Amino acid sequence: MGTKNPLMHCAKWLFSLCLLFIVPLLNAQGSLSLEQVFSKMDEVAKGFQSVQADIERTHVTILVNDKDIASGKFYYARRGTEPRVKMELTKPIAQFLLVDKGKLQLYTPNTKQVQETSLAQHKDQLEMFMALGFGQSSQDLKKNFDVSLGGEETIDGKKTTILDLKPKNSGIKGVRMWMDPQRWIAVQLRITEGTGDYFILKYTNTKLNANIPESVFDLKLPKDVKVIKA
Repeated sequence: MGTKNPLMHCAKWLFSLCLLFIVPLLNAQGSLSLEQVFSKMDEVAKGFQSVQADIERTHVTILVNDKDIASGKFYYARRGTEPRVKMELTKPIAQFLLVDKGKLQLYTPNTKQVQETSLAQHKDQLEMFMALGFGQSSQDLKKNFDVSLGGEETIDGKKTTILDLKPKNSGIKGVRMWMDPQRWIAVQLRITEGTGDYFILKYTNTKLNANIPESVFDLKLPKDVKVIKA
């Protein structure tokens, strides 16, 4: 049986020790601070006009272990200070959500019903959640949330920077945003309700500042649609 070489044993120990301390340091050097992330987002906010993307919306109900998945298109644009949001879910059933001209409308073609409510008192809060990750400045975020960095994660082969948001005045428990570190827009959101149920909104094929036609923000309701106001 051979004897251990004390020099070799010491070298291996020092190498392991270096890995223990140097590898985390190298990873940290590749990460941005929260203030640096805010600065990147502020640059995007200055020139932001609109965004359109494919969307997959997943709603998870914890108590009954139910998962509802729908997919379609997402559009967001600003008209002055007013948000314009359109979500066209086409699978598994058609459903259209429109936020425009101070009101929210939810139209379900199968039932020929549209639910409608005024947003006069809730415009700011609605924009805070409906368009998170697209063009908000750091001041917008800090006004409504306590913000912290959540590290990095790879989604569909793309590295993302995670922001964790705790709302200051809302029944929402928390929001996690996975941000594209090249364009500083959302790749994915998870919005957790007070009950623990949560939504996951995943965006793909995202086009920033694309020219969205006015016709997109038209529900094209049939004449015999039933309007339910809340």
